[in-house]
Amino acid sequence: MFSTANLPLTPEQARSARNYFGWPQSKAGEESTLPLHKIKRFEAGNYIPDTEFLDALRAFYESRGFAFDDTPSPGASAKRTGRVFPGGVVGDVASEDNATGYRERAGAARVHHMRIATQDEGAMGRTLDLIEENEEKVTELLRSPVEFGFFGLSEGTKSKHAEAIRLLAENGMLFAKLFGRELGGKPADETLRKGKEPTTTSDLLHSLQADAHLMAAGDLAAKERRKTRKPAASLAEALGLN
Repeated sequence: MFSTANLPLTPEQARSARNYFGWPQSKAGEESTLPLHKIKRFEAGNYIPDTEFLDALRAFYESRGFAFDDTPSPGASAKRTGRVFPGGVVGDVASEDNATGYRERAGAARVHHMRIATQDEGAMGRTLDLIEENEEKVTELLRSPVEFGFFGLSEGTKSKHAEAIRLLAENGMLFAKLFGRELGGKPADETLRKGKEPTTTSDLLHSLQADAHLMAAGDLAAKERRKTRKPAASLAEALGLN
């Protein structure tokens, strides 16, 4: 476990400050002009950004009038005075119902250092954004009820199931990239550009996930194609077997 005790800002403090202003994470990123993906990952507790970013984020909230409470229980004073929303701080086991009627459960914050290998901030940001976008789409797909037709599962259900599998597989590749690994080896540019027929199974996978590779590298044409990509119609299509 990675300790945040000596950092300029903890995830709990960052959430408390943001909730004090009633901002969603996107608004905090917009107002501070700091990378949104870093704000999201830091608040989630699975990524420790550089000290320069943490200093800047803390200074931004302080410049807007938020007073940080650096006691062993971050946010406790702010909670008692009602300066933050209850979701932004961690309460004690015996905390009373507050004015909003929300009763908090005690929780121990566990933060793990995410050892991202890439040194390219742009590539890291694009990859994290694509991972999050895929997760949001998968979450939406998984909320869909299963529907049946005359011959079993409906085509709509099959399509949503196939698309969820495709996106999850893509995220597996993207996470590996963050840690400096290229599954199946580094894809050749001609494979990503569909300049040759695949000769190995890894070529087949790289070709299927080509736009994700290209978007992580900053290819704007791939990003535009992504906007018009249709969901996989079948599991075979999701696996690139059509």
